[in-house]
Amino acid sequence: MGAKIKKKTWKRFIKWGVIAAVIVAVVLYFRNAAGNVAQSLYNEDKASLRDIQTYHTFTGTTEPVDSLDVIPSVTGVKVTEVMVEVGDEVKSGDVLMTLDTYNIQNQIDQLSASMDVSDTQSAISIAQAQKSYDDLKYEIDNGLNTQLQNALNGIDTAFASLVTAQENYNNEVELNNRQLSDKISTAIHNVDTAYSTVSNAQTSLSRAQEDLSKAEDNGLSGDSLTQYKRAVEDAQTSVDSAWDSYNYAVSMYEAAKMKEEDSLTSLYDNLITAQINYLNAIDSYNAAVLSVNQELEGYQLTIQSAVAGSNDSVNQLKLADLQKQLSDCTITAPMDGIVSKLPAEEGSYVQAAGSVATVTDYSQMKIAVKIGEYDILGVDEGDSVIVSIDALDATYDGTIKKIARDATVQGGVSYFEAEVEIEADEVVRSGMSAEVKLIIEDVKQVVSVPSAAVVADSNGEYFVYVKDPADPKNTTPVQTPVTIGVTDGSYTQITQGLSEGDDILVPKTDSMALLMQEMSDRRDGASSTDGGANE
Repeated sequence: MGAKIKKKTWKRFIKWGVIAAVIVAVVLYFRNAAGNVAQSLYNEDKASLRDIQTYHTFTGTTEPVDSLDVIPSVTGVKVTEVMVEVGDEVKSGDVLMTLDTYNIQNQIDQLSASMDVSDTQSAISIAQAQKSYDDLKYEIDNGLNTQLQNALNGIDTAFASLVTAQENYNNEVELNNRQLSDKISTAIHNVDTAYSTVSNAQTSLSRAQEDLSKAEDNGLSGDSLTQYKRAVEDAQTSVDSAWDSYNYAVSMYEAAKMKEEDSLTSLYDNLITAQINYLNAIDSYNAAVLSVNQELEGYQLTIQSAVAGSNDSVNQLKLADLQKQLSDCTITAPMDGIVSKLPAEEGSYVQAAGSVATVTDYSQMKIAVKIGEYDILGVDEGDSVIVSIDALDATYDGTIKKIARDATVQGGVSYFEAEVEIEADEVVRSGMSAEVKLIIEDVKQVVSVPSAAVVADSNGEYFVYVKDPADPKNTTPVQTPVTIGVTDGSYTQITQGLSEGDDILVPKTDSMALLMQEMSDRRDGASSTDGGANE
């Protein structure tokens, strides 16, 4: 009985020992499996300093910026000599070819001869008209023109008559106002004399009457009294006679006054006539001046007409055009460059609007590119670009020269046509494929990690996996929050959260599902083993 018990105890000890060993093996297995899973899911890397650029990329083909067709302005003219060949380098102004000038030169000679004859005839007409004008102008300036001199003499004569008439009238008016004219003064003297005679006769009559009264008072009679009466009668007769003389003198005075008025009227009429004659003389002079000026203007018009007749501006234009045609018969290079096409040859004729040569400047090349509507923001004319030509394995500095203002829509996609220019070397040829890079951002020596290392959570926050410092074997990745900056797709700038040299884990996103399945299978297998042990 005791032996059985001892044997049973030993078996139980062995059983639990086996179970413990299995448990230890499972724990070690999963610990190693976890380490293997971590190695399978992540690549180890470090945060490091890098230059990061972001850019837009466009493609196109190279072509010359300047390529000019040489199109002569003359047509139907034969090419007489060609001085260049395709591929020749030329400078602006170099002669490329010459055209036949015989017909044009012949037209120039004929037109020049005709213009010389016309110029001679016009010069004679102008000289004659100028002489007539100068002669008349000399007569006027030196007082030799008969018409003007007669008019001036008429003014002088009329003015002298006006002055005389004015003086006669003024003198007569003054004498009349002072009553000093001969007629008036004589009449007044006669009136005064007659009045004095009346006064004397009146005095004699008064004395005779007094004497008669005294004689009557004294009682005289007879012949003595009759003598006094006769004396009174004689005195009365003298008074009456004196009054008659006085009245006559007064009437003569009135008559003299009337004659004086008639004389003033006559002198006034003479004054008015003299004034009219003077004004007429002035009008005659003005008319003479007008006539002479009109004659001068007539000569001026004759000169102008002669000058207009000599104006051969139409012929001058024709001559200039022919001379330009003559000059255009020497075909020159319009710019520096290479003769890229030469369709004209000696003996051929220039056709209307036909090119006889093409000069191309290959030192400046352009690339036509299409900029998408979502890339156009921030792209401006004048921006610098990098142009890569794969066929040459070379890059060139370029500039955006033109950007269309209107978008082109093709297949429902909008884009803007643009041109990029570069300074080309001798190896760049027209038609080569080119890639244009427009740098958007360019940062130097910034902390960065592979872009695959940066993960975004459901809140849009970014983090990077690093090894867990609390895990002795660093088998468990830890999320470290970071702030990102510029990214070029391969690498991303870390502005906060990491420093240069920090260890990071980069997820292997393409193999994660497979490894997760592997871990799941291993866990399932471990569970089955554990179950068998329990049994």
